[in-house]
Amino acid sequence: MEIITSSDNKTVKRFARLKQKKYRDEYGEFFVEGYRNALDTCAAHPDSVRSVLIAESKHSEICERFSAFPITVVSDALFDKISETESSQGVISVHAAPPSVFPSGRCVLLDRVRDPGNVGTVLRTAVALGYDVVANNCADVYSPKVTRSGMSAILKCNIGLDIPVPELKARGFEIIAADMRGQSVTSADPPRDKFCIVIGNEANGISEEIRALADRTVSVPQRGIESLNAAVAAGILMYALSMTQNI
Repeated sequence: MEIITSSDNKTVKRFARLKQKKYRDEYGEFFVEGYRNALDTCAAHPDSVRSVLIAESKHSEICERFSAFPITVVSDALFDKISETESSQGVISVHAAPPSVFPSGRCVLLDRVRDPGNVGTVLRTAVALGYDVVANNCADVYSPKVTRSGMSAILKCNIGLDIPVPELKARGFEIIAADMRGQSVTSADPPRDKFCIVIGNEANGISEEIRALADRTVSVPQRGIESLNAAVAAGILMYALSMTQNI
């Protein structure tokens, strides 16, 4: 078994570069870190796996679980340099990024949502509730922070990138904007079969251009608090509007 110890190794350099968006875009790849996260993501789409990086101290413990894929073993010190986490679990999987997908039914659109944790949480919730996701000018969905918070949802969710709202409307989607001034979702009418919930930027909300295109606006009833976290609000609205359709 070869153990790579040099940061000048070509394979190691390629892994490390994937921490930067420009290289993720150039290579069409992203990485997923953490044992359970990597294992579930590899299982979700094994054809997407390009390689698996394993720390030397973890090799004997976990290599069998990834034996179907090309494995690179590196020293612990070198793995720590590549890792994005403070307490790494010793495994990173590299995947081919799938193409952008136009939503087919119900979806949630993230309008300039910048926090990677919010983006990842919305992806995970969308998979659980049967939604596609459209990410418009958001934190990069394939960044390590998003893939950590989203877990294997990154390859289980249909994701569309930078799809204009007028194009969604032209394809028959009802545009439902989330805003504190909107009608309570608890009393809202059921949406059309094809609908899009729009969640705005954490600080500034939904853009005026999208707001003007919305078919209606809904809100989450709140008591004694100014606003909800974007991902929390998205999850509540996804669930509540699904229930109005008896799905």
